[in-house]
Amino acid sequence: MSAKRLIILGDGSAGTIMANMARRWTRRSELDITVIGNSLLHYYKPDGIFIATGLMEPTIAVKNEEFLLNYGINYVKDTVVKVNPENRSVLTEKSGEFTYDYLVIATGDRYTPEDLPGYDDRVAHYYDLKHAMSLRDTLMKFKKGRIVVGRSMEPIQCPPSPIEISLLLDHLYRSMGIRKDIEITYLYTGPGVFSIETLSKMVEGMFREKNIDYIENFNIESIDHTNNTLIGYDGSKVKFDLLILVPPHRGQAFLTESGLADEFGYVDVDQQYLNYRNYDDLFVIGDATNLSLTKAGSVGHLQAKYLSRRIADEIHGCYSDERYDGFVECIIETGFGKAVTLYYSHQKPPRVNFVSSTDHFLKYGSTETYFGSMLRGMV
Repeated sequence: MSAKRLIILGDGSAGTIMANMARRWTRRSELDITVIGNSLLHYYKPDGIFIATGLMEPTIAVKNEEFLLNYGINYVKDTVVKVNPENRSVLTEKSGEFTYDYLVIATGDRYTPEDLPGYDDRVAHYYDLKHAMSLRDTLMKFKKGRIVVGRSMEPIQCPPSPIEISLLLDHLYRSMGIRKDIEITYLYTGPGVFSIETLSKMVEGMFREKNIDYIENFNIESIDHTNNTLIGYDGSKVKFDLLILVPPHRGQAFLTESGLADEFGYVDVDQQYLNYRNYDDLFVIGDATNLSLTKAGSVGHLQAKYLSRRIADEIHGCYSDERYDGFVECIIETGFGKAVTLYYSHQKPPRVNFVSSTDHFLKYGSTETYFGSMLRGMV
């Protein structure tokens, strides 16, 4: 009996973990695994807040993707053009067509600054290594004025990260002894400072304590660089001297063009089984889904863990009705060596624990764990 063919689209966190875990659970004679992606380097995005504020060197946060895939996995450096679920095929730009028995879409997000008028190189962010390092240089030279932090629009990867960078800016400038000269303003698109009320109330208290201003329900229509002003859809305006704004996010265009995704590039999947519509051979994990869960690496990790076992069980002839529980665990850095963790799932409401140094060390030290074991499918 020939091996089944598993094609994984995407070589980011979810795709890499999916491939390595599937290889761990199956023999090469049972399952042929191919990853299709075109990443130059694998960047651990949670480190962006630390790199930008000078708390971490950038070299630790990047690895070569080719060395992150375990033995026995085919890696094709290419760009996907189209997916045809009816004939179980994937078309790429250079390598032609691939057919599959199982397809896992883990193509994540792309940044689309063109979706927000005025979003250009004068706007800072920390969502890739280049911009995190550039922001670090800018922050070290910034001695006086108003820093405005926010998101261009929803959804974004790691939704709490604008909160984290705001608190770390307070950390940075207090450590430099010039906090009194720096005004920090946080913008949020909805009420409060975050969509989950328990976390929002906690952070609002931190902001008041640290003299960080926040503006609720501010949805950005455009950026006026002539007057250093953000303009909201309701006509309201916010002035800035330095703007740190998470770029607009969208899913991959080929998913929409293939008829799989909505206009924003995100795919509707079953929240318990992660399959697309009524297909039992097509799955979507990580940021590529339109699930209401946080777009975070920890979510993609647990989805890959669930799905790799499910596919392995099916190949081995084992019946399993295990369902994905939607568990989310997100550590939020609060500055000065402290952090807090948010937990929730499909069944359990959100809760946050107390602020602790333990949570900080778990987050700050997670890079080596991520590259050394999590990506390798060992945990």
